[in-house]
Amino acid sequence: MNRKAFSPLLIALSLWSGLASCSSETGEVDPYENWEARNVAFIDSIAKVAANPAPGERWEKHLNYKIKSENLTDDLSLSNSDYVYLKILKEGLPDGISPMATDTAVVAYKGLLINKTVFDGSYDNNFMDDFTQATYRTALSAVINGWTTALLHMREGERVELYIPANLGYGTTAKETIPANSTLCFELYLDKVVHPKGPDDRSLTEVMEEE
Repeated sequence: MNRKAFSPLLIALSLWSGLASCSSETGEVDPYENWEARNVAFIDSIAKVAANPAPGERWEKHLNYKIKSENLTDDLSLSNSDYVYLKILKEGLPDGISPMATDTAVVAYKGLLINKTVFDGSYDNNFMDDFTQATYRTALSAVINGWTTALLHMREGERVELYIPANLGYGTTAKETIPANSTLCFELYLDKVVHPKGPDDRSLTEVMEEE
């Protein structure tokens, strides 16, 4: 992985993975000790970084798209776990479009837990400069809320570090190698937006310009 990528992630991962305790029976470190509390603390630390970025860094914070689309904010007490956090590693193309929730996105990605475990990805552990060689195609409606929320605010050609709190990921349900209550950390690249054929075959950017 590129040394410049995931800089705040590596710092936070080192901090929170260091809080794992040893098993009293074996003396070995349990990487999932106090897992829920550690993941909540991790997202709180990322929220602070996003609110006070280092010089030269640009961060974005976006509310869960389901809450925003249903205009529920006045009825809810929001927390850091209701948002996704994006560190912009590479700006999108000037003419790059953003997807709508009904679109399909062609992306490249890698996902990690806060204890540095890589749980999924379209490329191996080595950082890639040419992400187009390792793309994955998915409908925005078929992924977790955190991914949909982030992709709605990205443009083609954009690459980000994405931090998704557990409740916008898989919540209290374990998913294959992902334990319950896991914050999900991604490097995510949006290569292309694919629109369905028909009267709604247009980009989010075009819709916003018309309004």
